[in-house]
Amino acid sequence: MEAGLFRRLGALVAAGLAALALNVVATSAPAGAVGNTTDVLWHNTTTGEVGTWLLDGNRNVIANPPLSWRCGPECNRDWKLSGAGDFNGDGNTDLLWHNVTTGEVGTWLLDGSRNVTGNPALSWRCGPECNRDWKLSGTGDFNRDGKTDLLWHNTTTGEVGTWLLDGRFNVTANPPLSWRCGPECNRDWKLSGTGDFNGDGNTDLLWHNVTTGEVGTWLLDGSRNVTGNPALSWRCGPECNRDWKLSGTGDFNADGRTDLLWHNKVSGEVGTWLLDGNRNVTGNPPLSWRCGPECNRDWKLSGTGRFG
Repeated sequence: MEAGLFRRLGALVAAGLAALALNVVATSAPAGAVGNTTDVLWHNTTTGEVGTWLLDGNRNVIANPPLSWRCGPECNRDWKLSGAGDFNGDGNTDLLWHNVTTGEVGTWLLDGSRNVTGNPALSWRCGPECNRDWKLSGTGDFNRDGKTDLLWHNTTTGEVGTWLLDGRFNVTANPPLSWRCGPECNRDWKLSGTGDFNGDGNTDLLWHNVTTGEVGTWLLDGSRNVTGNPALSWRCGPECNRDWKLSGTGDFNADGRTDLLWHNKVSGEVGTWLLDGNRNVTGNPPLSWRCGPECNRDWKLSGTGRFG
């Protein structure tokens, strides 16, 4: 991955978002208040709107407020919503954007109430060679400094690399992980997210085999060394593997453990796999809302975070 100059997002965004209607279908009555739980992030790839589903910790969607900005036409053509994290150290979840044409990487800074307060770019961009082969695949803390870093996957060579950030949008280094995903791995496995899958406080990687439905992990030691690759106790079978996409991670039952989020791209259902901290799936309850036909056509489930 190569570094280079950057340009700010600037005019590529437009403030002033009209009321959002995700065309949701309630499957049970939402109740409760937002607590210490994970919410869901949506991006309308047609209009550029960015919306949220606020959860109550028991998988009930209690509201779906939009962000204060949308990604306008020029932005929506070139920029991909690629993840979320805290990029300025204020404790609020921010958004990460990647320009798949120019390689620029930018942020939308949030105030904790879905208002976008700024859109600073990172100090590096992913240049032409990088932009052709590398995919921005997630965020996490990959050097145990308490700051959000970026995860990249080379879909040609199988290499997995990081951009280490200083909490002020500066990339300080780009060390790779100790393992790469070899040819057979690279053909079938998709790098699908990050989380702590063994309860040691370090960010680990989540992989999904789009052929067999297996779901596996790479356990990290906090210094980018892979110490093991145990699979989860469940796999996504043939019917599941055809229709469901592994779309994110978070804590969806407020037990402090990383769970998985799935989106059915045919029916619009949104489901979870609840984990026990040892990679055992203990249940798969859905969210109380699904994304209906109109929603499912235009909206993409783009990440998770705290947006309430």
